[in-house]
Amino acid sequence: ALPISAALGAIATMEQEDLPGKARRIGEVMLPRLHTLAEKYPVIADVRGRGAMLAVELTEPGTLRPDPAATARVAAACHAAGLITLTCGTFGNVLRFLPPLVIPEHLLDEGLSILEEAFAGL
Repeated sequence: ALPISAALGAIATMEQEDLPGKARRIGEVMLPRLHTLAEKYPVIADVRGRGAMLAVELTEPGTLRPDPAATARVAAACHAAGLITLTCGTFGNVLRFLPPLVIPEHLLDEGLSILEEAFAGL
């Protein structure tokens, strides 16, 4: 009975807080900025994901060769500026983003600005 109560409580919270809507809004804010970064920095080979779960894949510019070194540099620069990012992928060349669904939009913007500065420093 306890697991069922917990599941029902989680579902109620998702509905009350409109977490699916918040996930869509995060995607609406992040995707255009990530696509702009991809246009500006050729190391970004792909932007993908849906809603709040997004990723950018880094490759050596002009190739499909994974660039885990550049990925690590971007992640380290983000971390130094107070933004935690996750690196993932078979070759360690993907930055994965999954901000909390309750993140205030000003903090999401701040995180994206830190990410932009990290790419500018490559």
